[in-house]
Amino acid sequence: MSALSFSKALRNGSSALALSTIALIGAQPALATDGIFGGGSTLASLAERQLSAGYYTASGSSVLLLYAGIGSGSGQRVYISNDPSQGFRGAGLDPAANPDYTLGFTSYPYPRIDFGASDSPLPSNFVTGYTTTVYLWDQINHTTAANGSTSFPTADVGDPIQLPLFEAPVAVAVNLPAVDQSTGTTVAGGTTWTIKSQFSTTAAGGRIQLSTAQICAIFSGLVTDWSSTATIPTLSSTGVAGTEGFADANTWHAASTAGTPGTGGGTAYASASTPITIVYRSDGSGTSFIFTNYLKTVCPLLDPSNSYGYVSIFSTSALPNNNFTQLINKVTAYGRSLNTTGADGSDAVAAAIGNTSANYGYIGYLSNDFVAPYNPSTATTIPHAASLQNDYQRSAGVTHPGVSSTNFIAATPASADAAWGVLSLPASANFADWNVYAQTFPATTYLPGTGVSVDITGRSKLPLAPATDAYSLVGTAYLYVYSCYGVGRDSTPAATRVSDLLGYLKWHYGLTAGNAATITANNGFKALSTGAGSWAQKIGDTYLGTAASSATITAYDGFFTDGCASVSGTGAQ
Repeated sequence: MSALSFSKALRNGSSALALSTIALIGAQPALATDGIFGGGSTLASLAERQLSAGYYTASGSSVLLLYAGIGSGSGQRVYISNDPSQGFRGAGLDPAANPDYTLGFTSYPYPRIDFGASDSPLPSNFVTGYTTTVYLWDQINHTTAANGSTSFPTADVGDPIQLPLFEAPVAVAVNLPAVDQSTGTTVAGGTTWTIKSQFSTTAAGGRIQLSTAQICAIFSGLVTDWSSTATIPTLSSTGVAGTEGFADANTWHAASTAGTPGTGGGTAYASASTPITIVYRSDGSGTSFIFTNYLKTVCPLLDPSNSYGYVSIFSTSALPNNNFTQLINKVTAYGRSLNTTGADGSDAVAAAIGNTSANYGYIGYLSNDFVAPYNPSTATTIPHAASLQNDYQRSAGVTHPGVSSTNFIAATPASADAAWGVLSLPASANFADWNVYAQTFPATTYLPGTGVSVDITGRSKLPLAPATDAYSLVGTAYLYVYSCYGVGRDSTPAATRVSDLLGYLKWHYGLTAGNAATITANNGFKALSTGAGSWAQKIGDTYLGTAASSATITAYDGFFTDGCASVSGTGAQ
């Protein structure tokens, strides 16, 4: 079995994943002798499983990274507790896909925890009073019972470390029909759909193009039906707040032969009432954090006087948040409602949105590897995605698709990289410095093209990256690792754990030879930059021992060096 076939099997996340993984591992020239155990973010789960396979097959390593897709909230909980029994998903559920059983054990949870993962950063008060509830988990009956709380044990495991894994665009996932490219229309169930901005039925972001004004209208509850032509707030190229119709952005896409690009707006997307049903992550989700960070940053700029409630709904200390219900609550408090359905995990959100006519009109948010074309599955659970307007286009007058023969921006590795160009490398080894969402515009910064009329001081940089091809809805998935590792619960020596982890991470970040960047791109993400002065080199120099550093991840050996220097316990178990 080839490495490519192995990657595809891991990618599909089927119920037979555990068995297929065993068979594929057995087909390799060497057997895995140890693992790196952990999990969390479902955004990162498909990519990390493929990367693990790539590391094993391409490097000749006998080590596999075993990743349980349990959601970002559970990724934080299992990391804080350093307890594998806390590695369940949602309300006492198993991981999103069957965990890997490849190293001689035949049951889950994993025998120890080496890392956690989440798309949201560790809270700013993580080492000064942040606690998480821990549970007794009955795996057989899928029930949990609260069993107190715990905080991060710095004295035992050293300072927390959060490493961005890759640049991660989040797709606005949609279930909308493919239209005839010569007319821009199709009929389904007696409803005529007109999607003039649809430029492809298969390409990334090709199913529909949505402006910032439309996204904010949908997720504020201002527009709840695809047949709407309601008035919504928008922002001109010069920063003047104004209004337009929700359907005004239903214009012909660039290179359209059905109509002149950039014209034809005003036609409702659906000829009959078709509710916009929002599918959201009902579990603790870092993808929700990335999405609400985007909404909080961009939406209030369109409605500074709060005439449409955007300041009340989005400019709140409750956002960004792992819990999407925080946004739902703000919409409800303003007197509006959203048509919503919740689902635990990215896989469940993808299935709820789907791609069949039964769910036309559904919309949500998903990591890029759960939408077409980056998830190559042809199953009815794989939705398509929208292209989004970025603020650079707004300032250049590209208010609608096709204007100036320009389309909006699809979620791709390249467009994510363009947005990341606005970020600065972290200044220190302090975990808080690695929070990319906390990188904000300094005083006094104004929105491009607006003169001094739209102040964006203090706003998160990523959603407003001033680059032509930047995708505005982007973040990262974090790997949480310990500074100091002791003997594992399964009696694996500390030195072995650290050697395995450092070897994998150096390969993952391109600090040693391999195909990690290609595997990452195949999942719709962008590997962190490499070379002098890069993100990867900064991670290597700070934590992985590629340069002298007091923060290097270390095995507890009684000498208290590097990451174990301040440890009085025995290291992560």
